[in-house]
Amino acid sequence: MSSSESANASSVRLVRHGAVTRINHWLMAVCMIVLLLTAFLPILGIQFDWVTIHWIAGLIFFVSVSFHTVYALIRQDWRSMWIALDEFADIVSSMSGSLNALKVTPGKYWIMQKIYHHSVAFLSLIVIITGILMLFKIDIPFWERNPYIFSNATWGVIYVLHGFSALFFIPFIMMHIYFAFRPEKLFYTRSMIRGWITGEEYRSHHDPQKWVVEQSEEEEHQVC
Repeated sequence: MSSSESANASSVRLVRHGAVTRINHWLMAVCMIVLLLTAFLPILGIQFDWVTIHWIAGLIFFVSVSFHTVYALIRQDWRSMWIALDEFADIVSSMSGSLNALKVTPGKYWIMQKIYHHSVAFLSLIVIITGILMLFKIDIPFWERNPYIFSNATWGVIYVLHGFSALFFIPFIMMHIYFAFRPEKLFYTRSMIRGWITGEEYRSHHDPQKWVVEQSEEEEHQVC
C-alpha cells in the first residue's frame, strides 16, 4: 500500500456502533455500576438508603437488556455473535494479546469478545430473573410485599444465585475496563464513544467477507 493509500485508509471512518447502540451500552454500564455499589457498599459498612436505588437501577437494567436483545434481533446482524468452531483455535493467541497471531480473521467480533458477551448475557439473565423475584419481598409501587410467595428454601436458592452472579460481575467489569485501555484495543473503546473506526483498522483487524461495509447516502461508509 502506498503512503497516499495508507493516509486515505486512515482518514476513512467506518461506523462500528450506531448512536442507539452506544447510548444503550453506556446506560447499561451505569446501571451495572450503580447496582454493584448499592449491593456491596452497605456490606462494607457504608450505610445509606440503598434499597430504592438498587431496585430502580435493576428495573432500568432489565429494560436496557430487553431493548438490546430486541434491537439486535430486528436492526442488527445477530449472527455476528455466533461462535464458529474454527474460531476456538484463536483462544490462546487472543489471550496473548497478539491480533497478528490469530489464525482466523474475525468478522465484527473476535472469539473472546463473543465469549465475554455470552457470559455477561448469562449472568444478566440470572440476576434479572432472581432480582425480579426478590422484588416480592419489598414494597414497590407495582405491588405490596409478599415474602411468603416462596418457601424459605426457595428464597435461599434465589438469594444465592443472585449474590454469586453479582459477584461474578466484578471481575468481568474489571476485565472489560482493563482491555478497554490496552493500547491495541483503544480503537474499540473509541468506537463505543464516537461510533467509528478507520478503514485501516477495519482491514487490519477484520475480515471484509464476514463484516461487510457499504457506502451511505452521505458518502460516508456505514457498517452493515
